Amino acid sequence: MRKIFQISLLISIFQVTAQEKKPAFEQYQAIDYMLLFNANSDKESYYDANTGQMEEPSKFVIGGIAGHYEYGIAYKQWIRLGLLTGIHANYFDSAYTIPIAPTVTLAPLIGGETRIYGKVAYGWNTAIGRGNLNGVFSHYHFGVELGGGSRIFLFANDHQFRLKQQVYRTLGIGFGGTLFKDKK
Repeated sequence: MRKIFQISLLISIFQVTAQEKKPAFEQYQAIDYMLLFNANSDKESYYDANTGQMEEPSKFVIGGIAGHYEYGIAYKQWIRLGLLTGIHANYFDSAYTIPIAPTVTLAPLIGGETRIYGKVAYGWNTAIGRGNLNGVFSHYHFGVELGGGSRIFLFANDHQFRLKQQVYRTLGIGFGGTLFKDKK
């Protein structure tokens, strides 16, 4: 009788711990806000009357803002597959683009709740109001994800269509957040 009691107690402990386990796969939603920087197309030096010297223009200028929304699935919150869309409003170049791209994200844990965060997206985008400006969209970003899913990152975009006699690319800094939903 004692053996049967011990075996039933052991089985019930396994059942309780199995029910408390978090599922390996979770759905997630992410929102990112970004500040765009463009390469300065004005490369000519100029005379500054205030200083009385020739000045070199800055290499980059603030171009505009962007926002991305992403939805997907994550395995233990560190490898994520999703679909990204959003809008890039580049006021400097008067270009407004909408990308749609699948994403792969790696976010391994490096501390208590801190993760190194890297994302790659490769898809398609179109410019609004610019005629037939479509191209392959590639997006790369790297940063740190803090506790609660908030993050700060640097990014680079390549839109692969020509604007002002050069391929349209942007760099920048951004912040965002991720919400995970357990499957129950």
